[in-house]
Amino acid sequence: MLALGLALAMAMEGGSPVLPCAELSPKVHAIVEAAWQEAGQQAQSQLDPKHQADLKADRELGEEYAAMVEKEEKVSTNQAYIDRLQRIGGEIARIANSNQVSVSWGDPRLNPFAYEFKVLEGKEVNAFSLPGGYLYFYEGLMAYAESDDELAGVVAHEISHSSFRHLATLSKEQSKFDTMSIPMILAALILKGDAGMGVLVLRDLVGLSSKSGWSVKAELAADYGAFQYMRMSPYNPVGMLTFMERLAKDQRALEAIDWGIYRTHPPSRDRADRLTKYLKEAKIPILRSEVSSSFRAQVRPAEPGFEIVFGGRRIHLFGGAQANARAVEALKRLNTFFDAVPDLYEVQAGPDGVVLGRRKALFVVTQEDAEALGLMQEDATEEAVRSIKRSLYMLAYRIWDIR
Repeated sequence: MLALGLALAMAMEGGSPVLPCAELSPKVHAIVEAAWQEAGQQAQSQLDPKHQADLKADRELGEEYAAMVEKEEKVSTNQAYIDRLQRIGGEIARIANSNQVSVSWGDPRLNPFAYEFKVLEGKEVNAFSLPGGYLYFYEGLMAYAESDDELAGVVAHEISHSSFRHLATLSKEQSKFDTMSIPMILAALILKGDAGMGVLVLRDLVGLSSKSGWSVKAELAADYGAFQYMRMSPYNPVGMLTFMERLAKDQRALEAIDWGIYRTHPPSRDRADRLTKYLKEAKIPILRSEVSSSFRAQVRPAEPGFEIVFGGRRIHLFGGAQANARAVEALKRLNTFFDAVPDLYEVQAGPDGVVLGRRKALFVVTQEDAEALGLMQEDATEEAVRSIKRSLYMLAYRIWDIR
């Protein structure tokens, strides 16, 4: 099933898989290409007529509304964003098209689509999927994702909505919504927050979806699907959690921004709890520093030496000839410490300028550091401890951590 599914995915995308070896000769390449095309045709023939009809209907509906979207929205010309999305999207799409995963809500069959990924102009932090594999991501979201891991999590989530045929499932399960209601739902997903009548339509639909529970089920199912796809990919699933955590915190702090994805894909404690549970069950360490710069201490030049910052705030300034090397070494220990989400009392000032985290040395405040800061060594050490505690307090505010 895996080989046939992968063959189908590659055939639909018009190419053979990238092989981890030297470049093939034209003759061998042609043989491989023909083999994959034949395998793709065989895989397609495995689908029963009813299944093929369902996928065709999704594709036709998606194509219709994709045309509408691209009349209302401008497709981005930012080539860096386009290339990044195509690369990550192509990797996740191949996985989704060739692996049948557990589906908590939606169509549990393997539903392969020739996914299309497009970037739309606009600062809105949003993404949405249409039936049949048409996926759109605003420039604002592309800029907001701090790593490929975070962006891959959003891509995998949107692919799950399409792959699990959520709108088709909705039309079957909810008597409140008939087929004619689907265009309204699609419109609600892409309407701007200041779109006049669109706000009223969106408000009514959100109210209905909350009462029926379909949106919650769809979001949780897409999260679980995305987690499964991410585990098969080169990307770290922790990026799904950090993206959601940052989004929830920033939306609270910056109400003036149109957080479209918060409106249509609301982060919630329940979603975060479930993602954390999936990560722990899979024995995947929750190392936020590896997938998000917001959760990572960093070294940068600062007169007269190098400083470590976390969340844009200084933790400590290293002075002297070995300032850079000492800062880099301390950085490794600090990120490990922050990833553990320790309590404030676990940071202490030790003797001779040692800064302790969980009774282990994080770094040493030297006399050169103190001179660079214009402080006595003891005072500079205490200031470093206070700075780390402030960072820990900020960290605790930004995350939904379950230990």
